[in-house]
Amino acid sequence: MGNCTNCSFCNEADEDSINNSIRMSTNSILGQMTQPTPTTSMCCYKNKHKENRQLLDNIKLSEKEKKLFEKKIILSSSKSNGIPKSDKLLSYSRYYTTFGQQQPDKLDNSDMSLSISNRLFINEIDQSPEKKYKILKTLGHGSYGDVFLGTNIYSKEKVAIKKIYKSSEDLLSDGEIVDEIKILKNLSHPDIVKIIEFYGTDDAYYIVNEYCPGGELFEKAVGYLSETQISVIFKQILSGLSYLHSNNIVHRDLKLENILISDKEYVEMTGEEYFDIKIIDFGNARIFDKNLKGNSIVGSSYYIAPEVFKRNYNRECDLWSAGVILYMLIVGSPPFDGKSDKQIMSSIKTGIFNKQKERWVNASLEVKDLISKLLVYEPSKRLTANEALQHPWFKITNSNILYYNIPKHEIMLCIQNLLSYNIKSKFEELVLAYIVHILPKQKDVKTAIKLFKLVNTKGDGRLQKDELRKALLNFVSEEYLQNFDKIFYLLDADNNGIIEYEEFLRATLDKKKILTENYLKYAFSYFDRESKGYITKDQIKSFFEDPKIDDNLLQRIFDEIDLDKDGKIYFQDFKNMMLYD
Repeated sequence: MGNCTNCSFCNEADEDSINNSIRMSTNSILGQMTQPTPTTSMCCYKNKHKENRQLLDNIKLSEKEKKLFEKKIILSSSKSNGIPKSDKLLSYSRYYTTFGQQQPDKLDNSDMSLSISNRLFINEIDQSPEKKYKILKTLGHGSYGDVFLGTNIYSKEKVAIKKIYKSSEDLLSDGEIVDEIKILKNLSHPDIVKIIEFYGTDDAYYIVNEYCPGGELFEKAVGYLSETQISVIFKQILSGLSYLHSNNIVHRDLKLENILISDKEYVEMTGEEYFDIKIIDFGNARIFDKNLKGNSIVGSSYYIAPEVFKRNYNRECDLWSAGVILYMLIVGSPPFDGKSDKQIMSSIKTGIFNKQKERWVNASLEVKDLISKLLVYEPSKRLTANEALQHPWFKITNSNILYYNIPKHEIMLCIQNLLSYNIKSKFEELVLAYIVHILPKQKDVKTAIKLFKLVNTKGDGRLQKDELRKALLNFVSEEYLQNFDKIFYLLDADNNGIIEYEEFLRATLDKKKILTENYLKYAFSYFDRESKGYITKDQIKSFFEDPKIDDNLLQRIFDEIDLDKDGKIYFQDFKNMMLYD
């Protein structure tokens, strides 16, 4: 088939026609990628879509599309940097701008000892959260306190505020509360609830978390979903567990009631609704060394693993609980029966679960195999989270179906942002990290989250260097990744050798859309801890305690922002730092 006359994938094009061509692919990829439109030809698309083919095969670009996309990056770059359109793009990195020219104002090696992560923002604030949040209603009650629905006064984002009363009869110790905060503040995963802030007053602690409007999974899902809907949910659960276990964290109380629905999406092609979920409640979670065993009985009766009763357990107990959850989603009732906790526990100790129920008999062989490999009595023979993620059931059920709905042009815009990501100072990076941390889940954020899950082919919530590189090669040629190591180095803000969820968001989101006046003012007020209308050098220093920031480096960072040299950073200085190169 020859070239079409209307399609710029087959002809040279300027940026406007490039944009138009990219937008021709905005229909859902699933089932529609190979269909011609009135303005395009079949020569622009790949072979006919096949069911259950690998997701990246569906959205990766042909060689012609790659060249077109690369040309779009060059044109976009030339507008912002004044570079002739005829030049070639070589790299984007911490040390090199377009065409490999070294930038003297970019981060140098002395900056790189500084680690930027979410934990910098989660420290106890000695006041009530009411200055920042308006309480809307009560969501629930517990023995330790209450959970409220609140809204951020500045961003209007809804949050869940957990209030733990210090005068409660079932009082949690300060140590237990601090342990939970320590665990949550170091987590960055799309399927684990995000802690936003932590407050303390004379009578209570307040933990501000992201809000999940869909409620408990237990109320919506048990026994009513198709296997594809369940596989979408369960893959997220396993991804969260894989991430936790890689950080030596054992949840110890995984159950349907501790999984909330954060969002839902209807897919027209299947006629089904799919859920995004969050794992919550880390009150019983602990950091375990691989060789350290738990010795206290913790958990909820239906979900407790047999080895927990023996007071000799580790991360494998979470996989048993996950197997119980999957069984309940498929069958609609628990795998171990009993009229009392004592009877249920006796049933669990046998390790023999119910295989006579009708829904179990009618379930697919693949899901029954996965459940059977999770509900294994001997912990060492149980699947790990990573092993379970590779089970054939996920491919057969099309568990990645949600990501087929990402418009192709939106994916490419995210990739373009990632390849052009650049930071002038660690303080700018710190501010951007804070804004992304508190950012509402608007459309662009949801797209970036889907893309993260799309390229995270291992499903563990952590992007390895080879994993990200392989994903990028679906969109640009090898030539454009000559300095990939430096790109990865820039993205890895906490210097741990992997790209985590929020690090990825910072690079792929459009800064013009997230660095609004409102968010900049909110971020400025956060760093202006004393509400004086300006930020001091000591306030910046307080965020870099581990490791401590070198005084000379701190002075250089401060001088680059404090142009009038009065020792104070006012909002306009702050805004200029974030918006202008």
